[in-house]
Amino acid sequence: MADQIRTAVVGTGYFGRFHANHYTKNPDAKLVAVVDANPERAKAMAEEFGAEAVTDHREIYDKVDAVSVAVPTPFHFDVARDLIDAGLHVNVEKPITETVEQAQVLTKLAEERGTVLQVGHIERYSAAYRVISEKIDRPLYLESYRIAPWKARGVDVDVILDLMIHDIDMIIGLVGSPVSSVDAVGTGVMGRKVDIANARINFESGCVANVTTSRISYKTERRLRVFSHSQYLNCDLGERKIFGYSLRGDPMTEGLAAIATDTVDIPQEDSLGNEIASFLDCVKTGKKPFVDGYAGSEALRVAVMINQSIDAQLKKVQAWLTPGSPVTVTAKT
Repeated sequence: MADQIRTAVVGTGYFGRFHANHYTKNPDAKLVAVVDANPERAKAMAEEFGAEAVTDHREIYDKVDAVSVAVPTPFHFDVARDLIDAGLHVNVEKPITETVEQAQVLTKLAEERGTVLQVGHIERYSAAYRVISEKIDRPLYLESYRIAPWKARGVDVDVILDLMIHDIDMIIGLVGSPVSSVDAVGTGVMGRKVDIANARINFESGCVANVTTSRISYKTERRLRVFSHSQYLNCDLGERKIFGYSLRGDPMTEGLAAIATDTVDIPQEDSLGNEIASFLDCVKTGKKPFVDGYAGSEALRVAVMINQSIDAQLKKVQAWLTPGSPVTVTAKT
């Protein structure tokens, strides 16, 4: 392989453009091609970043070494499967695929072909996640709160796969234990997909996480609270601040003097830049991706469990309503 890794981006939408931009900025990469079924869109982005415009991802097999897949979720599986089968390294946007079965197929195929399969759960590459994971040990209870105003982009999927999956993956990474069960509620407000949801996630370790997500808020807010045996972290991910309390003595005998307080500023970093750099490093060195196919599959499995729980709740609501009710919201994707 040449000193620079030959890269391409499949998909010229919102995230595709960011991926292309980071490949052009990273000294370890050379952006060779931009792929989109729409020739005008492919040409426009290719010209912007000095790459070749291609309309079929199967035409880049012999031109590149590594690819970012940033097409809509329903196309993740087919595109990523073709690229991996051709021996290319793939960084696929979250969620990894539409179904857990598809995710497992991709993961197994990447292992068979000896290629890197990384999933773009961007929060895991953030400075916030790094700082929190360094400070917390064996969490017992977590609360996450991610809300945002309504936007037309992303509403082709429910809020679980649009936003909550970020927190699902981040919490799974912090807890380090398999998820055993979930109990969730949610509803659609602005459209035919679920727009607001709350889930209680139970882990085999005994840890519990309460996750709330909404895309119909009047403001943007991202918070994470983490409790362990002798420590509490209150993380404002939007303001990049972590407020912490920890025991340094016996509060029953020493009072407040036994409780240490700490405030940490989260460094300003480009999380997608970190994600792309990590992907390229894995391609160069053969390292296991920080978020590999197994991690992507587990996050999707939990998201599906949450959707199934919400679907059961909505069916109860619909059964309670009078016949002929206009309620048509479904949690299924």
